[in-house]
Amino acid sequence: MSDMSFLDPPIEVAANSPRLDMLVTRLKAHGMRPYPGKAPIDFSASDPLLIDLQSVSAATLERCARACMAGPTRQLVLLDTTGNGVNITDAIVIQRDRDLTILKSRLASLARRDARAREVVRRRDTAVSLGAVAPKVDPDETPQVLYLGDGSDLFLSLQGALKERGLCVTAALSALTAQDYLASRRFAAALVDLTPRSRDATSFIDWTSPAGAPANVALFVLVDGSAELTDTQRAAMAQAAEVIFVDGSSERIAARIEKYARQYMASAPIVPSPGLTSRVSDINTGFFSRRFFDVHVHKQIEDAALFAQPFSLLTLKLSGAGLVDHRAMRALADCVRPILRETDCPAVMATDTIAISLLATPYRGGVTIAERIGSAVRRQGMIEPEQLAWRVVERRNYHNGKTLLGAALTGPFTRAYAA
Repeated sequence: MSDMSFLDPPIEVAANSPRLDMLVTRLKAHGMRPYPGKAPIDFSASDPLLIDLQSVSAATLERCARACMAGPTRQLVLLDTTGNGVNITDAIVIQRDRDLTILKSRLASLARRDARAREVVRRRDTAVSLGAVAPKVDPDETPQVLYLGDGSDLFLSLQGALKERGLCVTAALSALTAQDYLASRRFAAALVDLTPRSRDATSFIDWTSPAGAPANVALFVLVDGSAELTDTQRAAMAQAAEVIFVDGSSERIAARIEKYARQYMASAPIVPSPGLTSRVSDINTGFFSRRFFDVHVHKQIEDAALFAQPFSLLTLKLSGAGLVDHRAMRALADCVRPILRETDCPAVMATDTIAISLLATPYRGGVTIAERIGSAVRRQGMIEPEQLAWRVVERRNYHNGKTLLGAALTGPFTRAYAA
């Protein structure tokens, strides 16, 4: 079997031997690509940095604290096995060596959250620059939360605590019910219970693919920090917007959930709507306009390059005798919309073409989404499968906005029925 470890996410390790050798071995065993840190540490690098408090010098810790005050661009991970703590904010804190098994998932979760936050700001700025009015935040709006679990004791205690805080909580006790609720798109967040007190709620959703995560809803996972996690549960953590550790009273946990739910409800990315100017949205499909997309995708590409994250463009093209009419494009949009994730940005590029920008998504993830859209078209039956073709292009270092868009909008395209 060929070694594919070069695809694992890199992480710099600041530690001294023999701890360094042990940490590198453990991280490699759990899907990371560690490499020893070099003094002095470069805090402007893009790779995450693991600092072993047990073996690094006091001078290194002081320098890390000063760098955090200045706002470093890289994610810091503190391995604090001694429990002494250190005055460094905005860092992942791991208190046991064995908990390194979940580090890859935690880093992926934070990367998704940061990408979403940047997309919210970028999308709002683009819309405003084209004449749209940004929606106002209503502090009195009640967030609705969907609980994906089996109604365990934890849910019952959280349900009462959340209701006292003014949140509306609904439980989905089966996978089918969860799908129906998620399709309604009325929830600010979905809670997934990964604690031992709940029978495995991860079976509700296919976590093996990024495309399997719930669309248009923030995913919060409840985790018991003292319990061992399965591979499926770690995959769920990697796709979560927030990881909430169950390490206190129900009221304390509910306060965290309320804070996150209100943040995500208030900072939802702008979506095309009748209230937006026609320069921003396409009336026929309800997607963004080409004018919006041409401006916005350049900003997305800049962010992807700056933060060293994957970025792909998916192009869908309809063909047929003569021109494709508005009804066919609306039918295609109806198939696409339920599959899109919250930060996926769809736009009508021509009378027969839809482009979708996919944040933090490599080529393989884009292909998965394209294949799901092809399956939805076949189920719907309003478009002949052979009419639909698609193309996925992942950003490379030599791409800029113009060249990436050009590659996405020109052939060859793959026929959906043959994919």
